[in-house]
Amino acid sequence: MKTNILLKTLLIVCSFLAVAITGHAQNLYVTVNGDFSNSGGSISEYTPAAMQTTFASGLAQPRGLAFDSSGNLIVGATFVPPSGGSLHGQLLKFPLLGHRSVLGNAARAFFQGVVTDQAGNAFAVAIDQDFPSAGTIYKFAPDGTRTIFGSTPGQTFALAFDSAGNLFVADALDHTIYKFTPGGRRSVFAGPGAFGPNQAPVGLAFDSAGNLFVSTEGDRGNDVILEFTPSGMESIFAGGLTQPRGLAFDAAGNLFVAETLPSPSGDILEFTTGGVETVFASGIDRPEFLTFGPAR
Repeated sequence: MKTNILLKTLLIVCSFLAVAITGHAQNLYVTVNGDFSNSGGSISEYTPAAMQTTFASGLAQPRGLAFDSSGNLIVGATFVPPSGGSLHGQLLKFPLLGHRSVLGNAARAFFQGVVTDQAGNAFAVAIDQDFPSAGTIYKFAPDGTRTIFGSTPGQTFALAFDSAGNLFVADALDHTIYKFTPGGRRSVFAGPGAFGPNQAPVGLAFDSAGNLFVSTEGDRGNDVILEFTPSGMESIFAGGLTQPRGLAFDAAGNLFVAETLPSPSGDILEFTTGGVETVFASGIDRPEFLTFGPAR
């Protein structure tokens, strides 16, 4: 009898925890560049009701961020010497419990987009200090071991995986979206002909149907978000934007967009599946990239 009561109690507790975790699984995390200093960056956390708290502060120019399969938040940051010395990219790890640590480093590199795969590997793309017109994609194993996964001819900002494990990369300088197979073979998914002269691709996100959404920069006030079907058919999803960068979908299929430079400060826009636009949050000092994850 006591055993049955104990089992029922455990089931109730587990059900409560499952509901609690699910209810907090869609907080939005945003890297905020701030004043471009080596300690002025931060990460903001927003509840679905747009209540904002500061998750981390004192960061050096944070950019891409993503949760790994263990619930760790991985963030790309870059130390920029004020005297014009060598850049130093760091991949920071924020565990569910415990203190921040450094997962990996890359000398003379400025980290931009960050994604993770199902095996717990983190991928970070960097603009090379010695070859600023090229990008390098680093792969960091869970133990921090670093390898080079691939490269791009131009400055690269964002990364995104499709459901088949292919890695898509936004090359802003070359106006090209590259596709890498899981083995690292590179091909062109969308070339310069898919983008206007003032449409540099910078942000990437896939929806649940496999469509790729791309934010573009180069014509402030008239920047657009493009949508590509899996077969490469292109259309304009939204326009009239000012330097949109990071993109992220919530579980309901709404698209969230970080506008870095609208006047007088940055904001986060929310688009429904039908394309209706609202302002989710405003007054942000240069928001960069977005991701969804559990409340911390």
